[in-house]
Amino acid sequence: MPQAATPPAQTVDIDDLVDNQKITGFNWLLVFWCFVITLIDGYDISAAPAAGPFFVRDWHLASPAALTFAFSATNFGVLFGAPLFGWIGDRYGRKIAIILSLVVFGLFTMLVALANSPEHLTWARFLTGFGVGGVISNTISLNAEMAPRRVRATFIILMFIGNTLGGIFPPIVANTLAATYDWPIIFWIGGIAPLVIAFLSIFILPESIKYLSLVPARRHETVRLAARMGAVIAPDEVIVSASHNRSKARFADLFAGRFAVITPLVWLLFAINLMVFYFVNIWLQTIITPALVKAGGSAATAQNAGLMFQLGGSVCGLVMCRFIDKMGLRPVILLILLGIPSTAAIGYLATTPWLVWIAFASGFCLLGIQFGLNATAGILYPTHVRSLGVGYAFGIGRFGAFGGPALGGMLIGMNLPLEHLYLIAAAPLVISVIACIVMVFLHDTGADARPDETVLAH
Repeated sequence: MPQAATPPAQTVDIDDLVDNQKITGFNWLLVFWCFVITLIDGYDISAAPAAGPFFVRDWHLASPAALTFAFSATNFGVLFGAPLFGWIGDRYGRKIAIILSLVVFGLFTMLVALANSPEHLTWARFLTGFGVGGVISNTISLNAEMAPRRVRATFIILMFIGNTLGGIFPPIVANTLAATYDWPIIFWIGGIAPLVIAFLSIFILPESIKYLSLVPARRHETVRLAARMGAVIAPDEVIVSASHNRSKARFADLFAGRFAVITPLVWLLFAINLMVFYFVNIWLQTIITPALVKAGGSAATAQNAGLMFQLGGSVCGLVMCRFIDKMGLRPVILLILLGIPSTAAIGYLATTPWLVWIAFASGFCLLGIQFGLNATAGILYPTHVRSLGVGYAFGIGRFGAFGGPALGGMLIGMNLPLEHLYLIAAAPLVISVIACIVMVFLHDTGADARPDETVLAH
């Protein structure tokens, strides 16, 4: 008598589970907590520029150019930290990588508070950069893997607004608390806060369900997390995903198929935009303060300009997040075109009442561009290599990020007028326009585009 055929096992597609979930308090809690994490990350990035005038004063530096290496050091650390913690995120999970990153940059930020020379500051900021890069790459990956496709770019951008808002607070601390407690207070706050957040993240932050689906030994965590997302996985159901077919990240996967062209373009866009952004962000307060004082203005105006630069980016994130979900990279092209004149104009308006508003406009464009690129990198790569892909985008981008302050320091040392400095800063964005157009063209003409590549254009 023939045996009855074994019925095929039922499957649960994790991609469908994520994409079809209802948006609940669980989703908003994740976005909010990652917002908090990136908030302190953004605080740390802007802490050294806010303290720049104090360094020049207390260390009796002949020129702000003496801080060039120190101001570039954080981004040099990110160059190594983002890929390293990206690999940790792909290998051991996004959650553990984020917590470790917070601990690393918290500890070394407190070391900055003890600095007594540009050399000491340089090494402390370099080591801080390792942790900063790990936070960025893994929070983007975590949100990309937990959000439905219909709002994925929106959630990434909303989360990353914390990074730009965090940059607002160091100038505020410098203008208020530093007068009483001196400049180390900027870094004591920036060092203690991430350690507290790291501890709380152990209990609040979930692991990525797409990452967990790659690890059979952690099936029970996948099932429990799916329940929090409103789905039930039966004991006999097989967990599958169409967005990945490997369990380990390989560097070569960043260049497989269409990625052979797209990945270098993403790296180029990150490098150029971060170069221009950090050129403006790092040197704004330090080089404009003397010009303002000489013209009879207040040094606080330069700090306010730095604050408005960050605020402009936060406003842009709120405005453009839905446009990125619906139109892909096309809004980024417009922001680049607007960013060229608004950034160049800073030098011409540096000693006028319009400084804070042109800084707002420049931040609106430059940080808006970065929001779009972050969403692109977070959505573009498949799960098994996503943190590595984002990590390398930020890591390679750091060639531009530490190159921008370094170029600025060299030009400042040449005693170029402010008008020329910011014209030079804006010029590389012309290349970004071309690179963005090529990426959109590649998507529009490619019939074999992956489902996750729809962020490029619609």
